[in-house]
Amino acid sequence: MKNINHVKAYILGLLIGGGRVDKNAFLIDLPFKKWGMEPTRMNIIAADILTKICQYFNSTYNFNVTYEIGTSKWLIKPMVGADISELKKDLKELHLPTTGFLLSKTDLTYVRTVLKGVSIESFLTGIFDARASLTLSHRRFTDDSPVVSIEIPGSTQNFKFVVQLCSWLTDLGSTTDQILYNHPNQHAASDPDYKGWGKGFKIRFLVRSFLAQHSFALQSKSIDITKIEKKQKHKEQIPCYLRKLRKPSPVTVHSDQNSNDLPDEVRNKLFFHYHHFCAVLRCPHAPVEEIKKLVNKKNTLINFFPRLSKGSDDELLEKLRDIQKKDFPEKLLFERKIEVNELIDYELLKDYKGMEQGLAFLFSTSLKGKRHSGNMNEIIISNLDTVIDLVSIGDGFNGPMLFVNSLNHRAFICSSVSNILNQELISRKVIVKKLTVSLK
Repeated sequence: MKNINHVKAYILGLLIGGGRVDKNAFLIDLPFKKWGMEPTRMNIIAADILTKICQYFNSTYNFNVTYEIGTSKWLIKPMVGADISELKKDLKELHLPTTGFLLSKTDLTYVRTVLKGVSIESFLTGIFDARASLTLSHRRFTDDSPVVSIEIPGSTQNFKFVVQLCSWLTDLGSTTDQILYNHPNQHAASDPDYKGWGKGFKIRFLVRSFLAQHSFALQSKSIDITKIEKKQKHKEQIPCYLRKLRKPSPVTVHSDQNSNDLPDEVRNKLFFHYHHFCAVLRCPHAPVEEIKKLVNKKNTLINFFPRLSKGSDDELLEKLRDIQKKDFPEKLLFERKIEVNELIDYELLKDYKGMEQGLAFLFSTSLKGKRHSGNMNEIIISNLDTVIDLVSIGDGFNGPMLFVNSLNHRAFICSSVSNILNQELISRKVIVKKLTVSLK
């Protein structure tokens, strides 16, 4: 691998991070969105491409590149007539893909073993320049915890690459703050019908942990990360394998749990924490013993019904009927009227954690989407004497419940993990094999 020097390593990392390659050309997508559309940054980015990156390509592969600005993105492409065969040969030599959207097919197993010294960091810098986001909204809890977020499109379905990259960075001395996987158990943990869960992957590092080991080649990113680094006051996370995990909120079994948008290694499986993915996907840094504890508590962490789903009465009545027909055809729907005052004092409903938010939704004078406006407790207290409709599967409070305000036709479904019908489905439909929790 003597011919893969640090400049080539950077170019190949940039291609892996954002490149599409066909027979005779490539396109590198730098998804800067609004951040890269600000005039001062646009000038710096353009200068970076036309000097540094163009020089890299020219000195290494004997052709020049140029750029164009698309919809909220920058596109680097070779000049007409460029011969990219040598570049594709180098990709192949590193066992990296040579056609299509490279990130969808990339496996880092081989490249990790052959890159040495500064070429390792150059290769990773290329990926960072293409994929790292420095938007100020990326933070842990407050502005005192600014985060570098390495963002990988969910369309890649490449869970393996995400785990490989994060593991490699950990081996090099960085401490991951958090990973978000492109899976409904992370992006739609409470509503089984939320279709917007495909928000992609994010590997997040607190800024100082990132800067201690890594950098950017693009000047625009180097300037910004130096600025946000000054805001960090929170200490770094402890290493992943030493972490103690607090009990997470239950995950709802999503309607897309078996989606074709998920690869086999995570399809039709349930995950209770982002480290649960890491452990199942065999990251050597995962806190395996902590994940074992969560899996052993599966009956407190799986909900087959919506924890809270808001909408219209007709829509949600149909949803409850679907649940009844699919899983409990021997039971009938049972309807009653009940005062809010009686409802919130009912002992069997104490575990229905989304109920108060749902009641505020039913009675709020105005909404922000499906969120109530105003103080939740005040809304509920002012409606304690109001009568609402309550629909259950069977005549007990043993499963998912539909709550309806017939005056404005708003409704919500709420449930609890501990209810009898949910526990019945866990026993009937869940299989555990070591750390993997699957659905029958």
